Amino acid sequence: MSDMPANAAPLAEESAASLVSFVVDSIVDGVMKGRYAPGQRLIAADLAEEYQVSRAPVREALHVLAGEGVVELIANRGARIRRLSVKELVDFLEFTEAILVLGVRLVTARMNEPDCRAVIAAAQLELEGSRDRGARDFVFALYQYHVGINMIAGNEFLEFFYRRPYIRFYTLLLADLVPGDHADQFVINYRMITESILSGDAHTSVTMFVSHIRWVLRNMRAEGRS
Repeated sequence: MSDMPANAAPLAEESAASLVSFVVDSIVDGVMKGRYAPGQRLIAADLAEEYQVSRAPVREALHVLAGEGVVELIANRGARIRRLSVKELVDFLEFTEAILVLGVRLVTARMNEPDCRAVIAAAQLELEGSRDRGARDFVFALYQYHVGINMIAGNEFLEFFYRRPYIRFYTLLLADLVPGDHADQFVINYRMITESILSGDAHTSVTMFVSHIRWVLRNMRAEGRS
């Protein structure tokens, strides 16, 4: 009769899943911090050594990321960080617009709560402070702005979905086109959006945010044609 505890198998499975999640998040964070670039090959043996894990969770993580559209699996050659075309980036922003609008609408209704107001105000300050630190930092600040909104909006699915690895990954790739030469106008637009959110006016907040996204999409299409 085995002396293995009854819960040993579930614990082992949980540990394996945690390692896979760790590698997935590490690779996505590596892209966001510039350690990996779109088009770069990822070798399982190198990643296993870098993260001090076996190759099994690395291989599983690469398959997860392939399913999320973050990497492309290459037969007998490992994986490669995906590149996105201008059309794909435009499609992504059009898709996420609907998610972000929901967050803006829901969070505006909570501006009678001081803690929620503090989150929005802090996110705006970080966005303005990132303006001169380069496109990557600016886009990351935009992402964090909406992470903050979704965290306090009151819809658990909204928060969960926006934190998915592929959302973080695709958002970062927007830095190829955003903000371009429009960083100052971005900050002005978000300042007005933030003021509308803080005022508790959901209709104006949503209208201003949608107008901003449509402006961004026009700029992205124009940049892609240049």
